[in-house]
Amino acid sequence: MKILRLILFGLLALWGISSSQTVSALINNPEMFDGKTVVVKGELIGDIINGRNGFCVNILDSGKAIGVWFSESEREKIEVLGRYGVKGDFVRIKGVFYKNCAQHTGDMDIHAGFLEILERGRKKDEDVPVEKVVFAFSLGIVSLAAIGILHLLYRRESLPRD
Repeated sequence: MKILRLILFGLLALWGISSSQTVSALINNPEMFDGKTVVVKGELIGDIINGRNGFCVNILDSGKAIGVWFSESEREKIEVLGRYGVKGDFVRIKGVFYKNCAQHTGDMDIHAGFLEILERGRKKDEDVPVEKVVFAFSLGIVSLAAIGILHLLYRRESLPRD
């Protein structure tokens, strides 16, 4: 029975290591993944930060982001980086996770050895609800009416009296 538990635990550990991790799991449990090969999926965001023999880009997954270091040969694969109004390339990255990377000022990062584009980025269409447009237009009319009334009252007060 004890051997069966050990085998089951070993298989679960191997499954956990070979399957995809989340950025949250890496950030919340850095000791568990430090120096190990990880697979992460997410959206590339921000800007490309150039360095010697490579560049860094952030990957966003479930509201948390981490820096990923790429070799120069991967640059041509990246087309769109996410920002306001733009959804970045959705990628799968395989690389080594470092809790305190000695190469990059002790920051937590991933040194990618493999980059796969799963979905190309695109500009997000922003839908403005009709209710907001009507409210904004109504507010503008009320504001103009209030300015007109204040102007008339001011002129009335400034007229000479007999």
